[in-house]
Amino acid sequence: MSKQFILDSSELSQWHKLVREAEQDYGCHLDEAMQSYLVFTLMRFAKNSQLNAHALALDYLNAHHLSGSLRSEQLRDIGDQCLLVSGLYPQSAEKRQVGVTYYVDMGRSAYHNISTVTQKGIAELYQQLSESFVLLMDLLQTIRQYSSPALQPIAAMDLWQKTGSQAAFKQISTNGQPVHGSLLTKIKKH
Repeated sequence: MSKQFILDSSELSQWHKLVREAEQDYGCHLDEAMQSYLVFTLMRFAKNSQLNAHALALDYLNAHHLSGSLRSEQLRDIGDQCLLVSGLYPQSAEKRQVGVTYYVDMGRSAYHNISTVTQKGIAELYQQLSESFVLLMDLLQTIRQYSSPALQPIAAMDLWQKTGSQAAFKQISTNGQPVHGSLLTKIKKH
């Protein structure tokens, strides 16, 4: 599937259009708050060459020693990076010898922790991010699919089994049917 990425003059409108196309292709619709959050996260990290350059688990642990807004900002950055790595760069998880679900779990936890310590309106957004993490990851993987497959078949199977990721399921499906177990065993042997 080929998508045109340079459609509007502003970076913001380009990201919005790309997210809306992914929603359409994936078959879902985000509310305005979730869509905006995803777009601004993509914009904020689009030019960050240091994404997943160091162990986020250490940052996660260190964030719990911070207080107030510093803690929330650190956890937000961790959640955002986990979302982007799991959605756009899942191969980097394999390079770090951890599964994509490692990033899913840490990202969900980071967003959830923010929701427990912030004001009500903001808390609701971060709780929604925690609960919708897999959906947002799937949308990012849909975007990733525009240029190349997001995951290797074995990693897609693992992600689908552990998180229920529909994007991973689509990647391992053939004509709407999951890859047969014996075929998967043959793939693992090679």
